[in-house]
Amino acid sequence: MEKFIVRRRKDSDHMKVEISIDPTYKEPKVIILTDKMTDDIEHLMQIITTSAESTLLAFSHKGVELIDSKEIVRIYTEQKKVCVQSIHGVYTVRLRLYELEEKLNPQMFLRISNAEIVNRYMIKHMDISRTGTIGVELKNGTKTYASRRYVSKIKKQLGI
Repeated sequence: MEKFIVRRRKDSDHMKVEISIDPTYKEPKVIILTDKMTDDIEHLMQIITTSAESTLLAFSHKGVELIDSKEIVRIYTEQKKVCVQSIHGVYTVRLRLYELEEKLNPQMFLRISNAEIVNRYMIKHMDISRTGTIGVELKNGTKTYASRRYVSKIKKQLGI
């Protein structure tokens, strides 16, 4: 089990944040231990509940990071790892692609192959050839392709 502890000093108040990585947990669980309900705790609860669906817990060389889903360019598999490419860099996650597809907003993310999901708002250009393949160029310059198997689903989701 990996453990990360962050301490924040705000005036005279201390807040300790502890993250434990435990492979037996399949869903994240947040527990707040406090002696009384405060405005800070209520604010924290509001942030957690509203941002849980719009953020993704990912790992980088710096440790654990929260990535806003709006900043995700694409999610793909590489060498048996699931990678998240954001506007800030590439991270790994411990979820499978199908789990991410279920978790992420379907209005924002588009599955283009067995190995890749893209943020539809990060698509710069799509080249639909006569043979039925779709070339996808993303705003960060990445070029990828949709598999034939997903072409009809992509066209339906995009209204093409």
